[in-house]
Amino acid sequence: MLLSRVRSAVTGRRLATAGSALAIVLLAHVVSAGPVPPEASGRAVPAAQLAGAAAPRPRPAPAPAQRAGCTGTVALTFDDGPVPGTTPRLVRVLRELRVPATFFMVGSRVQAHPELARLVERSGFLVANHSWAHESLPSRSDQQVRASIAGTNRALVRAGVHPTRLMRPPYGAMNARVRADIVGLGYVPVLWDIDSLDWHSGTPDQIAGRILRGLHRGHNVVLQHDGVSRSPLSVDAVAKVVRTARRHGYCFTALDGRGLPGYPVPVASVSVRNAPEGRSAVAVVRLDRMAARPTSVALAIRSASATIGNDLPALRARVTVQPGRLTASIAIPIRADGLTEPDERAVVWISGPSGVRIGRSMALLTIPAQTAGGPARWSPLTGLSRP
Repeated sequence: MLLSRVRSAVTGRRLATAGSALAIVLLAHVVSAGPVPPEASGRAVPAAQLAGAAAPRPRPAPAPAQRAGCTGTVALTFDDGPVPGTTPRLVRVLRELRVPATFFMVGSRVQAHPELARLVERSGFLVANHSWAHESLPSRSDQQVRASIAGTNRALVRAGVHPTRLMRPPYGAMNARVRADIVGLGYVPVLWDIDSLDWHSGTPDQIAGRILRGLHRGHNVVLQHDGVSRSPLSVDAVAKVVRTARRHGYCFTALDGRGLPGYPVPVASVSVRNAPEGRSAVAVVRLDRMAARPTSVALAIRSASATIGNDLPALRARVTVQPGRLTASIAIPIRADGLTEPDERAVVWISGPSGVRIGRSMALLTIPAQTAGGPARWSPLTGLSRP
């Protein structure tokens, strides 16, 4: 019975160079085995779900947001890291190619190397959840599944990372119960369309060839690894994949909040750090999540009681938050006029979002009350500073 169910799961999936007999052995291993170290795992191909799983997600139509002129969109994803050596090298390659990617990280490895998780995010890439110990989740209780996901999230946050709400179950092993556990914790399950089989076999050229042959119009989510023993070979394949796919009109993206090729759309808000005359206030634009691409808003100052052009500059600027960062700031010089005057105010305003949605659009800039001798408390009754 188990063998027939495994054969059924294998039926709907291309296995590139691996034969179906090998696939049956690997899938049977996933169904029956307990936790498997990432390096030792025979990885199942998950687009055809294991028996009892929710139906495979249908391949979506091209996204409305797909850039004009793109043959299709490609999201590179890397599992099982972070690990010393391979993960930093992969980050360098991706940065040199100017290509986004999403890293599905194993919690125990994040705990061991939090600096590598930070490196990935601060280099502009998205970080997502891949369980605590790379265990086959259907073999675990609901409590164990939730603990594995939550523990990985805690490790990422403690490492100083801002993880997405995307979760890829190890081996792609996910039945209806596990899916409900993942969704119940507020995560989006993410699988893939194209398995590079880098964990199994192949030279860099062969790994790249598998990926390139699998590309199609519309969305493509590619599975590679930075945390298995053959990962250095997979890293060597990246440049060929990117350059060849671009020549054929494919555009590379990260993953959006639905786990599809695209980008997250953060909420941008503005705040102000005030300052006295003769100093500079600071306007801060903050995102509520990582964007994996440059995002921007237009920032301007509007008068309240402060005079634009006298107390404050007539500032209009485009403020850009770079990938790997959540904030960007701009200095607002405040002119010292030497006059005795009360608090003066202006409104800092953001609009014209690119890649973001506007949250808090206004912040109050306050110039503290002044006397001819410096800052003071203002008395509205006498017009004089209090002693």
